[in-house]
Amino acid sequence: MPTMNNSLKSASETIVQLESARKLALGDAAYYPQIVPGVLPIIGPNAQLELRRWGADFLAETFAAPGLPAEEKQRLSLMILQTLKNYLEMPQQDAAVIRSVVQVATSIYPFVFKYT
Repeated sequence: MPTMNNSLKSASETIVQLESARKLALGDAAYYPQIVPGVLPIIGPNAQLELRRWGADFLAETFAAPGLPAEEKQRLSLMILQTLKNYLEMPQQDAAVIRSVVQVATSIYPFVFKYT
């Protein structure tokens, strides 16, 4: 049981750090291109549920951000495709994660379509 508490505490501590990065990007969209690649390994499909939820929400927020230029959204959209795919392929994925992934997919569709 102590291991579970440590992992939950670790997820909580990680989310506090991730929130700091999120606030930085919300304050200045120029930080998204630096933050998104750094966040992807932390929020991947093997991450704890709380981290996956935070990550999927963050990605949805990123691509809805009006201050992030289309060129950056184009570049970042290609970078996150594998993470989105991995989320969707997980058996019994969390509904909140799926909802955010659908929001992200809707936002990035034009960029991915343009690329292909």
